[in-house]
Amino acid sequence: MAEVNKSVGNDNAGASAGASAGTEVTNTSVSAGVEAGAEVHAGVENSNQIGDVTISQEAHAEAEVHAEATTEAGWDGRNAYVDAHAEVGASVEVGASNSVSYGGVTNTTEVHAGAEAKAYVGASGQVGMDGAEGHAGAMAGASVGVGASNSTYDENGNGASAGAGVSAGVQVGAEVGGGATMDDGVATIGVEGEVALLVGVDVDLSVSVDTKPAQEAVVDTANTVAKETTKVVDKVAEPVNNAGNAVVGGAKDTGKKLKKAFKF
Repeated sequence: MAEVNKSVGNDNAGASAGASAGTEVTNTSVSAGVEAGAEVHAGVENSNQIGDVTISQEAHAEAEVHAEATTEAGWDGRNAYVDAHAEVGASVEVGASNSVSYGGVTNTTEVHAGAEAKAYVGASGQVGMDGAEGHAGAMAGASVGVGASNSTYDENGNGASAGAGVSAGVQVGAEVGGGATMDDGVATIGVEGEVALLVGVDVDLSVSVDTKPAQEAVVDTANTVAKETTKVVDKVAEPVNNAGNAVVGGAKDTGKKLKKAFKF
């Protein structure tokens, strides 16, 4: 696994970035992955004393992006499997607060806002003793939110707070999967899916077919064919047998007559 990380700045203002990539190989599987990310942040604080009143302000902002992709293939003793997926995302958040302290009582007002976006795509499958199965999907979404609060507390922690917020998001995408299995003569074929557009809709379908009657029908048909074939053979052989018996009988009569004539 190769990894690189860099950072600059401090808690008040700075940025960092990192990336890694690597592979792993075992007796039954192989995998590879890569990921990268970066973030930046900045913040400021200020405090003023005016007589017996202390006024403090704080503001900050953060942003990050990330991306990753992985693949894996292997054998679990019963099935061969493969999986691959990738994801990217980004988010930002800002906030600010103001506090006023007087006579042991502090009143704080805070506001914040944020946004986030993500996208995902992936697929997986297996085939082997447990049947065949596959899944694939892609999703993308985004959300935003804002909020605010106000609180008042004394030095002993007595007080109250109130806050409100709202958020909204949208998500689009689809995920489908299916498989086929055979268990004790019963074949099952299934399809499942999910479609997301603001709200999610699930669709699932599974059909099982008992193949044992068909197998039994084949056996019965084979037995019937064998019996009828035996009958046909017997009928065909009957005149031949009769002819043979007639020939043998005639030969015996002829032999008796010759023996009698020549007095053997």
